[in-house]
Formats: sequence, structure tokens, C-alpha cells
Amino acid sequence: MRSLVSLAGLYLIPHGDEIIDLPDESSRVMADKIMQVCSTDVSDSVAIISPHSLSLSKNVSVIMSSYLKVSYRLKTGVLRRTYESDRALSESILRLDPGFTEAASLITSSGPNSIFPMDFGTAIPLRFFGKRKISMMGQPRVQRRDSLVHFGRMLFRAVQGYDQKVSVIISADQAHTHSSSGPYGYSPDAAYYDSLITESVKNSNLSPLLELSEETITRAKPDSYWNMLILHGFLSESGIRTKFDYYYVAGYFGMLLGHGELPRKSQ
Repeated sequence: MRSLVSLAGLYLIPHGDEIIDLPDESSRVMADKIMQVCSTDVSDSVAIISPHSLSLSKNVSVIMSSYLKVSYRLKTGVLRRTYESDRALSESILRLDPGFTEAASLITSSGPNSIFPMDFGTAIPLRFFGKRKISMMGQPRVQRRDSLVHFGRMLFRAVQGYDQKVSVIISADQAHTHSSSGPYGYSPDAAYYDSLITESVKNSNLSPLLELSEETITRAKPDSYWNMLILHGFLSESGIRTKFDYYYVAGYFGMLLGHGELPRKSQ
């Protein structure tokens, strides 16, 4: 494992409303597990990549506004937050992988009026952290698997070269075809896909995901696959091992929690 200078934490966190609304025992267990995993985080900033943020056809979007704001309605209330962007960290990410990143900013005046809307796939995982500066990215759904792995490697380098402590969140829900009553119908590929993800996280080896067929991904309908390849590159470059924490199916889609096992001294 490389010497982890700036990396404070690495997390794979789901973003279903259930982990805030808490409609059943499984969702309560998941929320408790997330709180336990995140409770010792000492980061100054969080770099988070979400499948529901700004999606570009060929690139990872890196949001460059001054502030990020969310107002997201849940069954139990409204999630409202405003965060300051860590533009210096975002610029570091852009510099390290200029061929696969693209700056995106709301064109307004500078200062308090420079605000970009935060998606629920970003806001829900951040709900479990205290106030941080945020570098927000959008997951691309490109066919170039090697490019996604490469970006994960570059993301690790950007974090390691930063002068403050940074945690990285891979926001991802898993397959969305676990139930015929769900909006995407049922496919046996959902259970297969989630089982492969779970075993890969448990084994700290995400390379089997590179061999998944496009047909399986299409039938399982995850929003995680592309982010999981980015995570694979991050792990390959850093040498970090992953720890599986919890998994359950929320009606029709899978939610999995895992985190990186960092040396104690980096916390």
C-alpha cells in the first residue's frame, strides 16, 4: 500500500431515500452502519462522485461553482443543505486527468451567487458527515472501461497530492431489477450482479467487474457499475483493501455499504 498522506477515508455508500426515511428494520440497520463507519472521519474535504449529478456523454463532470445547494423532498421531510465547494481540490482533479474530466460551473457572478444544485445521490451520503468542503463530480456512463479505471487512479493521485485531509465517497446503488413490482421489472441478473459486487468488495478485488457483459448490466440496471470501475482504479493505485459492511434489497434495488481499510495513522 502506498503511504496515505492526505487520504482520510474511502467509502462506498448507497443513496436510497430509505436510509434517511427509515421505513423498516433493514434501512435502520443500514443507517446505523453508515453512521458507525463515518463516525471517525476527520477529513477537511470530501470528493464525491454520484451517478445522479451532472452527466456528460464522454467525460467526468467536475463542478466548479463556489457553492452547492440541495433541497430534496423525502417522505419524512425535506433535506436542505448548502456546502462550500473545494475548488482547489476540483482543480487538482482536473489537472491530473485533463483527457477525461471536464469543468462544469453555473455561470453567475462570483461569491454567494455562484451556486450549483446538488443531486440526491450526493446529498444523501453527505447527510452522514459533518460540514465539509465538497468536490462534486458526476459519473459518466461511457463504454470505455479502461478510461474509468484510469480516472480512478488519477483521482487517488489528486487526493494524495492535496494539502488537506480528503475523504472520497463513491455514491452508488446496485441493481434495480430485483422485483417485478419495481419500475424496471424483474431480472435474475439483479441478484447475480449484486452478488458479484458483494464478493468483489469482500475480496478487495473488483477486477471481475471488467468481465461483465453489457447484456448483464443492461438487465440488472445498476447505477453503480461505472462508479465501481472508478473505485477499482482507485484501489489498484492505492493498494487499499475494502471492507464489506452491509447489504440489503430495498424493494426493487440493492444497497451496499463498504469502506476502505486505511492504516490507523492516517485517521
